[in-house]
Amino acid sequence: MEIHQAIEALHKQKVDPLRRGYKFWWGNHDQNRTMFRKTFMAVDSSVKAYQHLPEYEEIIDWMSDSKGKGLFLMGACGRGKSTILTGVLPVLMFQHLGLVLRPTHADDIPNNVNQLARYWSVCIDELGVESMVNDYAGNYEGFNRIINAAESKLRPVFISTNLNEEQLLDRYGERTFDRIIRLCRVVKFKGDSLRC
Repeated sequence: MEIHQAIEALHKQKVDPLRRGYKFWWGNHDQNRTMFRKTFMAVDSSVKAYQHLPEYEEIIDWMSDSKGKGLFLMGACGRGKSTILTGVLPVLMFQHLGLVLRPTHADDIPNNVNQLARYWSVCIDELGVESMVNDYAGNYEGFNRIINAAESKLRPVFISTNLNEEQLLDRYGERTFDRIIRLCRVVKFKGDSLRC
């Protein structure tokens, strides 16, 4: 039996052995820069004058070719990570790709682990502020379960956090951190808060 025949036979048995990543594309770099800026300003009414940060260029590069990865926005507070994750990305996904991206604040993880693990994508804002999940088996990190489910089906992952790499490793472990790196383009935000 050839490989493709075996895959077809498994599909008939309702088994899907294929792991497919999502590839996102919005246009060329210049189109994406304009689209990003307009969307950012539309979703954040507190922005009086748009300030284009170097980190935004990395996101615009990702928009031009996601390479089958999501985004992991980490670093300094007040640099636009939450605006991008909870506003810009959902609008771009829906407007241009017809996909509904459902951002969830990390505080909601403990009460919604199973639901979040079933979505077509993972979109979590402020990872690291959530409490442990407490069930009959004891306490555990709900995010680890969510990222394991995403990795098993190569679901797109979009996350923001103020934690650094060392804090992420300490809290979630090497296995989860490795899965984040595999599933996401990491964009590190540095510099002073724009809220000041």
